[in-house]
Amino acid sequence: MRTIERLADQVFAPTGMKPAYAYIMMTLEDRHPLTIMEIAHQLGYERSSISRMVRALAKRQLVQLTSRGRETLVELAAGSSEFLTTANECLEQFGRLTDQYLGETKAPMTELLELNNQKVRSRL
Repeated sequence: MRTIERLADQVFAPTGMKPAYAYIMMTLEDRHPLTIMEIAHQLGYERSSISRMVRALAKRQLVQLTSRGRETLVELAAGSSEFLTTANECLEQFGRLTDQYLGETKAPMTELLELNNQKVRSRL
């Protein structure tokens, strides 16, 4: 898995950030605004990690943070479209490379990883 992570780091380098930041942005692209907890749940990260990452995204003016009681809403900022275009291109490239490198074993491996991830998450 570390090798795949290194590949993702290389492919997402044009965003200027680690892949996890792009995953947050693409999640918000699909549905926004979302709370930090909703993003954490959807991506499987700890709330504290998402909180730290969205603050970094806010500093780059890619998202806007709004307090709503005890929750923080995360919304795409006006300047996010260029980042999202690059991130989506990186995701497509990552998909092509993993298809090429893993071939016919990619789909069953991904399915098994997702299944096992769900099993473990349900016990935490």
